[in-house]
Amino acid sequence: MRYGLLLILSLWLSVGCEDAINVDLPTSEPKLVIDALLGFNENNGNPITVGQVKLTLTAPFFQEETPPAENASVTITDNQTGQSFGLLESEPGVFNLGLPDLQFNRDYTLEINYNNETYTATQQLKGSTLIDNLEQGDSFLFDEDEETEVKVTFTDIAGVRNHYLFSFGFGNFLVIEDEFFEGSQLTFSYFYEDVEPGDLLVVTLFGIDQDFANYVNLTLIQSGEDGGGPFATPPATVRGNIVNTTNPDNFPFGYFALGEFDTKTITIE
Repeated sequence: MRYGLLLILSLWLSVGCEDAINVDLPTSEPKLVIDALLGFNENNGNPITVGQVKLTLTAPFFQEETPPAENASVTITDNQTGQSFGLLESEPGVFNLGLPDLQFNRDYTLEINYNNETYTATQQLKGSTLIDNLEQGDSFLFDEDEETEVKVTFTDIAGVRNHYLFSFGFGNFLVIEDEFFEGSQLTFSYFYEDVEPGDLLVVTLFGIDQDFANYVNLTLIQSGEDGGGPFATPPATVRGNIVNTTNPDNFPFGYFALGEFDTKTITIE
């Protein structure tokens, strides 16, 4: 979903003649889009950090590809130790090399320098629970021949209000709040379309805070929940947690989030 202008097309038809109508589309300066979600997993005593900081630019409505933001620099600073980690690109606009080893109860500041302006956000690592079980079911919502049910089971962390972000692959996401099952185990069904026997499905659970949960829900609503996920640029302005400290009026799209995660896979029968 690209940020752009709504184009209203008018057709003028007359008998025996056709005139071409040239429409001058107003343009706006492209805005920076920052997709920054880093995940932490204890990995049986060998902690790992995964994810990326992806920088793109908003594009005109009819442009199919989203251009990367090139010639930027990206750092993440551990505010407790003062140590800064300069991230490196694996491809234009995608910074996923040199990620820091995350720890709980510490502030981490993302800083991006692009086009002589500085963008920053500060977050803490949000804890999560584990996926207890994935299994294939035999129910369906609308079409038995087109849908495949996968049952997801997890146990909520007791004593605190939690928000969870599930990634089901194919750009599909779901946010769950524990208001009605605090401290309990929950099983729910997710229905895939157009998957075949032998397909490997990957389900990932992230712990997120309420602000990011609200942001994801807004972007999913505006994108029609048809792919693109929480970082798809919506058609209307949804402000994230990243600010332009050089020129506040030139705010970016996107979000910086740190979450503990767990992943399980299932092969469709």
